Amino acid sequence: YSRLCGLPVRRSHGGSWMRLTRAGFLLGLAVAGLANTAAFLSILDAARVAALFAVTASALGIFLGRLLTGSYTNFTVIFLAFGSLYGLSGPLAALYGEGLPSVFPRPYLVGEFLVHYSLALIGTTVGLLVVAALKKPDRLPGKTSVPAWDGRVLLVLAHIFATVASLMEGINFIRVGGWEVLLAGKAAYQSAVSELTFTFPSEMVLFLSVALLGLALGQFAASRRKFGNLLIWTLLSTPLLVSWMVLGRRIELLDTLVILFVAYFFWRPVKAVTTRWLLIGLFLYVGFAALYAIRGFLGYALTTGDWSPLSARINEPEFWISALNPAANEFGSPFGNFNTHLLLRELNEPRYGETYLTGLTIPIPRFIWADKPQSITYEFRDTYFSDWAERGAIAGTAFSSLLEAYINFGKAGVAVVYFIVALAMGALERARLRSKSLAFAVFYLTLIPEAITFHRSSLGMPLFWPLVFALLGCCSYVILRSLLRGLPEQTRRRVEIET
Repeated sequence: YSRLCGLPVRRSHGGSWMRLTRAGFLLGLAVAGLANTAAFLSILDAARVAALFAVTASALGIFLGRLLTGSYTNFTVIFLAFGSLYGLSGPLAALYGEGLPSVFPRPYLVGEFLVHYSLALIGTTVGLLVVAALKKPDRLPGKTSVPAWDGRVLLVLAHIFATVASLMEGINFIRVGGWEVLLAGKAAYQSAVSELTFTFPSEMVLFLSVALLGLALGQFAASRRKFGNLLIWTLLSTPLLVSWMVLGRRIELLDTLVILFVAYFFWRPVKAVTTRWLLIGLFLYVGFAALYAIRGFLGYALTTGDWSPLSARINEPEFWISALNPAANEFGSPFGNFNTHLLLRELNEPRYGETYLTGLTIPIPRFIWADKPQSITYEFRDTYFSDWAERGAIAGTAFSSLLEAYINFGKAGVAVVYFIVALAMGALERARLRSKSLAFAVFYLTLIPEAITFHRSSLGMPLFWPLVFALLGCCSYVILRSLLRGLPEQTRRRVEIET
C-alpha cells in the first residue's frame, strides 16, 4: 500500500523544514517578550499600549512561522496569520473604532482578553521553538524530492469528486425544500440540512476535490492547459459554489481558495510575499467582505431579477465602512464571545477537558446517537444567546478557542493548550517534509481549513474528515491509475490526450 501511494521521485527545491537557527531563537524570544509585556500592561489597565505590543508580537510571530518552516504556504503560517486576525480585530475595534455588533454586551474588557491572547501567543511560540530545537530532519532544504504522482489521474479524480460534491449538494438542496429554504438565509438553510436524517458531506468532498486539483495543477505549472482544467473544475463545482455565494458562506469559499493555493505550491512553496500577493489578498478581502454584507440581498436578486435593492445597498455610504471592518463580522466574534463570558460568567468553570472529550462525538450523526452530548459551541449559545436558537439549529455567534481553553483550565491552561497545539503543528510540518505519500498530502491539505476556523470555534474532532479523505483519495488514485494502465495502448493515449 505504501509503495503504491509513494511512487518514484524526482528532484526539486521545495518543502518546509522545521529547524531552530540563532535568528529563529532570537525572534522567538522577541515574540514571547513582547507578548509578555502586552499581558503585563493589560494587567495594569494600559490596554491601548498593550494592544500595540500584542499587534507587534503577532506580526513577528507570523515571520517566526515563516522562518521556522521555510515558507508562507503551510499550515503553521496560516494558523498564525488567522490567529492574529481573529484575536486582535475585536480588541482594536473596541479601543480605536466603534466596537462590535450590538449582539455582544458592553463594557468591553479588552485588557482581560489581551492577557489571555498574550498567554496563547507565548504558548504557541514556545511550542514551535521546542519542536524546531529537536533533532534535525533527514532531508535538508534544497534536497527534497517530489513524488512523481500521475497528474492526469489526480486531475480526473478532482473532476469526479467535484461532480460528486455538486450532486450531493443538489440532493441536500432538494430534500430541505429547494429555493424557498435557500433564500431564507444561511441559518435557516444550514439548520434544515443539519436536521436531515442523513446529510451528504458535500463541503468536505469539495475540499478533497480541490486538494487533488491543486496537486495536479502544480505538476502542470508550465502548461497552459491548467487554466482550461481549472475552468472545467469550476463549472463542475458551480452548484455548490453558487449556493455558498447566495448564502454568503465566505469561510467555505476561503477554505477552498486556500487549499487550492497551498496544494498548487505544495512542492515549490512561496517563500516571499510580493506586491502581487498583497494585491491578490486585498482584492479577496474586499470581495469576501462585500459578499458577507450583501448575502441577504443576493438570493432575492438572482431569483427575481430585481437588482435595485442590492444596488441601493452597495451605494449606501455606510456600506463599505461596515463591510470592510473585520470586527463587524466573524473576526470580532472570538473577542465578543470571550467578553460576554467574562461579563456574565454563567458557565461553570473549570471543566478540566470535558468540552474537548465532548467534541470527539461531533462526527457521530444524531440519528445514530440521539442523546449525543451538546458541544460547547451550542451550550454557550443557549446560555448567553438563547434567542439565536430560534433562527435555526446551527445559528449562533460562533465561539472561541481561547474561551474553550479558559473554560476548561483557566488562565494558565490557555498557554498550555496552545503550547500543545504548537507541538502538534510542528510535528505536522516535520511529517510533511519526510512523507512522500499521496495519502499524507491529502490529509495535510484537507486539514488546512482547521488552521483558519480553529480560532473562532471549539476544537471538535478536526482529524476525522482529513483521515477519511486521505484514505479515500489515495485508494481512488491507486484504483484509477491501475484501470488506466490496464487499457489498450491506443485507448490510453486517447484518454491522456483528452485529459
